[in-house]
Amino acid sequence: MARRRSPARKRTTRRRRGRKINPLWPAALLAVIFVVPLALDFLRSAWMPLAGGVVALGIVLGVGVLVVRRLGAAYRKDALVRAGLDRLDPRRFEELAAELLRRDGFRKVRVIGGAGDGGVDVLGISPDGQAYALQCKYYSRHVGPGDVRDFVGALQARAYQAHQGVLVTSHYLSAQATRTAQEHDMVVVDRDRLADWLLEAFRLGPGRRPPSWLGRLRRGNNLSLGGMTGPGIP
Repeated sequence: MARRRSPARKRTTRRRRGRKINPLWPAALLAVIFVVPLALDFLRSAWMPLAGGVVALGIVLGVGVLVVRRLGAAYRKDALVRAGLDRLDPRRFEELAAELLRRDGFRKVRVIGGAGDGGVDVLGISPDGQAYALQCKYYSRHVGPGDVRDFVGALQARAYQAHQGVLVTSHYLSAQATRTAQEHDMVVVDRDRLADWLLEAFRLGPGRRPPSWLGRLRRGNNLSLGGMTGPGIP
């Protein structure tokens, strides 16, 4: 007597018979058949040494950039420590900025910070005759956009309208404060740029000097602040 298949078994058999092969599998198989030999041929060809050289050069350049950045950061940190930046007070910070202006060849440099300064701390005239007005923010926090706007307002006074505004801070600017300063063509000297200024890798006024710490890579870490004897500089 023949056994009858249950309806569930019939449905399972029907599904198995009706299953279709995924069309991507043959395409993948053909790709492997054709691509793998081409890849092997490329590896055996003369292009392989060239590709390896390009990769090696990229690695060397990447490592070189990383080393230069770390050395630059080390020189900046050393300069700030030797200048005693974190041991200053607001008045001595203003005097340090004035001393750096004098070193850059500025004339008629005056520290006017204090009560009734109108929001400007240091004044000076660059070698090319441009008047500069500096506001010095000796902060342990980020300079905010309100601080920048206050300085912009101070520069609108008749006495300072022809002056180039420079914001000097012992810390950094917030992102919004940076955008506000850029919108008003303000020169910003934050903690990193201040270190470059001490190292003579940055200067206000006409002309720019090459990064001095790059030259020191050849001479070793024999840091000198150019013989400065201003406040806070041992």
